Amino acid sequence: MTDIAIWSDFRGVFTPPLAEGVRRFCEDRNFTPAQILPCLRAIGERHGCPDGMAVLDSGVLDERRWTREIERELLDRFGVRADLSDFGPRWWSDRRVDEAWVAALREWRAAGAFVGLMSNMPAEWSVHLGSFPSVADAFDEVLLSCDVGTRKPEGEMFRLAEARSGLAPRFNVLVDDLPENVEGARRAGWSGVLSGGDATESAIAHIDSMVRDATAISEGVAR
Repeated sequence: MTDIAIWSDFRGVFTPPLAEGVRRFCEDRNFTPAQILPCLRAIGERHGCPDGMAVLDSGVLDERRWTREIERELLDRFGVRADLSDFGPRWWSDRRVDEAWVAALREWRAAGAFVGLMSNMPAEWSVHLGSFPSVADAFDEVLLSCDVGTRKPEGEMFRLAEARSGLAPRFNVLVDDLPENVEGARRAGWSGVLSGGDATESAIAHIDSMVRDATAISEGVAR
């Protein structure tokens, strides 16, 4: 096995960028991304969380209380009356993945790299991962915040991931679409690579070189 562990984020890296997911979510609804996104930011600020999604995946609010706060924000800010009781099923109905990224993960795994999924995710949504067939055969380990009681970019999340990969911090790399998570990985002694959308191609090229270097080192030691 090559001495490198590649941990991929899910939404925004394994799937299309978050902005594209939000755009798809808002299709045929009576609100727009430009309306719902500031509502999410306001809810995050109200509850002392870095963003609106963190309110949900940290367990501050359950899904229905969270969606009711979004509904109130849409009404108060934009005069929009919305029913978001179907938020989870509608959000997860978009099962598109970044095929180039999935193919790269499989290549790195076939080359001997450890490949894991690391995602901040509420318990209510974790069941939906099974609706993505690519998840089952792309990863050696799946590490979800709702299962372990900590989340990116907290240091404990990275310590738990190191235990799963069996590798020291410097041999682990997080690939994420959020700069704060990438910086959290670097603070933990990991490599951190920004990916998703237009950044995916350069991220693949960068990690390709890391895997080649790790493979060369491993082969040299074996000799």
